[in-house]
Amino acid sequence: MRKALIMSLFCCLLVATSLLLPACEGADKEGQLPTCHVGDTWTWSYVMDGTTYTLTEEVTGEETVGGRVCYVISMSFDEGMSWTQGDVECAITGMTYWGDKDTGLYGVKHETSTTCNGQVYTSTETYSYSTWTSLFPLETGKEVEMEKTTTSYFNGEQTGDPVVSTEAYEVESKEDITVAAGTFSCWKIIMYDDDDILQTMWWSDEAKTMVKSTDADGDTLMELQSYSVE
Repeated sequence: MRKALIMSLFCCLLVATSLLLPACEGADKEGQLPTCHVGDTWTWSYVMDGTTYTLTEEVTGEETVGGRVCYVISMSFDEGMSWTQGDVECAITGMTYWGDKDTGLYGVKHETSTTCNGQVYTSTETYSYSTWTSLFPLETGKEVEMEKTTTSYFNGEQTGDPVVSTEAYEVESKEDITVAAGTFSCWKIIMYDDDDILQTMWWSDEAKTMVKSTDADGDTLMELQSYSVE
């Protein structure tokens, strides 16, 4: 039961954070692939199941995962995230995301640590792609598509067979977006999963990250509240 509860929440978090790779250093031209620095931080409002949380990210370094050089991004909820079902009380104690450095948008690994009734559990997903073609440099009308293979683990043991899906990105347009962190000129990027819209995100060169994302129904998932970059 605890495993099912943890994996269910883990999947919900992944949907919202799959595009959450901040960029930390801008380029001279618009839409260029950015570079991250240790210590850069972003704070987001994050909506899940009708509840709004405050999510803070910090770049903590670089690691190689599956042969890909990744930015390591520590993620934490300022108010904490906990829930109870029956006699099981759980709380997330840590989340880490490994984002591919060379492509800018593709996740390579995501790990969540959860404590339930005093016991610690770790849920992990790793990702590989049929092609590592980058959407950067961004320009209106540009598209990339690939097959994505997701492998899930619980406490270090693989759960089920790897899942293969189609993932695609399209730069639809440029438009101004206003969020708590300010008003930004953004690239509107649509993410598709097996031909269905999974997320829409607005990427800002000025903020050097995504400033807003919505789900398939157009409901807001995340908005940038503040940021501090080198």
